[in-house]
Amino acid sequence: MNTRDFAGKVGCNCSTLRTYERADLLIPQRTATNHRNYTIADLATYHIIHSLRRTGLPLSDIHHILQLRSADVNATCSADTLRFIMGKHSQFIADQHFYTALSGLTDQLSAALTRSTVSRSEVERMIEAIGELDDQVI
Repeated sequence: MNTRDFAGKVGCNCSTLRTYERADLLIPQRTATNHRNYTIADLATYHIIHSLRRTGLPLSDIHHILQLRSADVNATCSADTLRFIMGKHSQFIADQHFYTALSGLTDQLSAALTRSTVSRSEVERMIEAIGELDDQVI
């Protein structure tokens, strides 16, 4: 399918697809007239990219992960690749804990805001607690 049809099918814009192509993430076939022609395999690759983008991974990390799809998996796999995957795993676990705690606090805040008796100080405390979740602040 052409770029416009593919973009419509996956729900993104054409410039996003071109960005992924420039980053060597999604390389569609070309027609005889040099138009892009996306396949079912490209659809699967797009879904992988989209899921990994939702995690906040940069395109370079996604490129690294996609390269693993075609790499030989054997006893000589690089220690660097293992470190990369384990590092991403640790990052995802930390993010999961953060979002779980954030979800709980926003649930509390939503419940408090639906009560007519909520105090400003109670709301301020909950909002401050959200800020305290950020362990990246120095």
